[in-house]
Amino acid sequence: MGFDVVLYNRDGCKLKNIFEVSEELHSVIFNSKKTWRSFLELRKLSHYYLTDETFSGEKLSNLISDLINYKTFIPALYLAEYEAFINAISRSEIGKVHIAGD
Repeated sequence: MGFDVVLYNRDGCKLKNIFEVSEELHSVIFNSKKTWRSFLELRKLSHYYLTDETFSGEKLSNLISDLINYKTFIPALYLAEYEAFINAISRSEIGKVHIAGD
């Protein structure tokens, strides 16, 4: 199981679609390069089992910026899933994102 990403609209209502970030993509993002440590919001997702974060407002905008800026470190094999994650949380109707690990 990967991270569960629960999306909420701007009124705080939970959307029906739940997005999953695979365990493999998580491993790729947080590999031993340690580059991710300089991305303040992204690093909150580094612990696979203990992650339980909610992002909204500026925190959500900063997470999206971190993910976009970190994209250069993602191997081509995982880029489609990574971009799908960015696109899912970047939609205009999204007001809050809750991300939880196993």
